[in-house]
Amino acid sequence: MGLTHSTLIMENKKIHTNFIVVSDYNWLPEKIEDSWVHQYTDNYLIYDKFHRFPESDKVKHQLNVGQNIYDMLDFIITHYEELPDNTIFCRSCIMWPKDSGTPRLDENGNRLSNGTCGEEKFHELMNNTTFTELHDFGPEVHNGIGSRMAPDGGFLEINNSWYFKHIPFKHFNNTNSFLQDVFVNPEFPEYIRFSPGGSYIIPKENILKYSKNFYEQIRELLMWESVVGEAHMIERCLYTFFTCDYKVQEKYK
Repeated sequence: MGLTHSTLIMENKKIHTNFIVVSDYNWLPEKIEDSWVHQYTDNYLIYDKFHRFPESDKVKHQLNVGQNIYDMLDFIITHYEELPDNTIFCRSCIMWPKDSGTPRLDENGNRLSNGTCGEEKFHELMNNTTFTELHDFGPEVHNGIGSRMAPDGGFLEINNSWYFKHIPFKHFNNTNSFLQDVFVNPEFPEYIRFSPGGSYIIPKENILKYSKNFYEQIRELLMWESVVGEAHMIERCLYTFFTCDYKVQEKYK
């Protein structure tokens, strides 16, 4: 299925030219037309993990595997030869907190999204045409030990692969061994930079520096269950993927 993607600037929409790929796990309203995605842009593809909506050129029923990281890789592989100039990848809950759990608050006591990027920050960033991390994490979520902030506001988490203690895994059980499998002589940082939730704006040229096989090999790691440790691991490696200049191992060429 080809992409339905207008390159015209949509002045009546909030997102003007960027294409958006949204993973939905039963978070969007019953009618797509009522969703924030449809209201923000006509240039979108929703991966419907629960198969709630009729399929169309804007909705695809998706395997419920590998969380939204699988969807990002699947989109890149499927549309490798016709990628938009800039693509937003995110979950449908990115701007709104879930009903359960303790809400995150900023230093003034204002509620922040329990997704990963509050509405104000999303609006600030959504029309960027450079590689962009989409999150609103700040000092209030950093404890100085498990996570911290980069000088430019990037989110850094201690690189200890803690999530493998709580989530099933099959192929890898730590981030460093994965990076070593993919790249030639990668660095193993004490703190790894990534956008929580795997939400980014990614220009086409950042994606195309790797072959389609690169993405196929990585997608294969996620195809065995809905929630897998490898998805959390790859989430933490996406920033490295799209910003590093490492050479890839033969398997991933």
